[in-house]
Amino acid sequence: AFLSVYHKEGIDEFARELINLGFKIMSSSGTAQYLKERNITCSDLSDLVGAPILGHRVVSLSREFYAMLLSRPESQEDMMELKRLNLPMISLVCCDMYPLEEEIKKSDASLESVIEKTDIGGPTMLRAAAKGGRITVCEVADRGKLITWLKNGMPEEESFKRELAAKAEFIVAQYAFA
Repeated sequence: AFLSVYHKEGIDEFARELINLGFKIMSSSGTAQYLKERNITCSDLSDLVGAPILGHRVVSLSREFYAMLLSRPESQEDMMELKRLNLPMISLVCCDMYPLEEEIKKSDASLESVIEKTDIGGPTMLRAAAKGGRITVCEVADRGKLITWLKNGMPEEESFKRELAAKAEFIVAQYAFA
């Protein structure tokens, strides 16, 4: 499971639940630090894709990361390539984006503050996860719903995953119009 969130409230409990369900956690930058400070074991994406550049702003914009999201589990060739590259397949992405719309609405917003809150990796990650058929969580409210679904044996799996993917695509589209 890859976790990269702006809204960190409850992400530690979510990560613990995922670990209890057998997931290994991967993250990057602020989310990884947040989890590690709470004694949650997680690997850092930069360990797989290389040292951070530009102040850690482009770690999740690597071809290796997108190979982990877009690989097809039913494709022996894809799985062999991931193995050759020593990359795991990511099956779940939990990502929410920087609050761009909130920043734009601030009376003291500046070009610099708006640019700083413009998320590039988040929308790209969510779209790739949805396209790759991964479990895609983009709202805090869906974290508990996902844990319940997993604990209940993943009923109506394709429908549930499509619903989450559609929500992610809708939120990314809304974000583009902020």
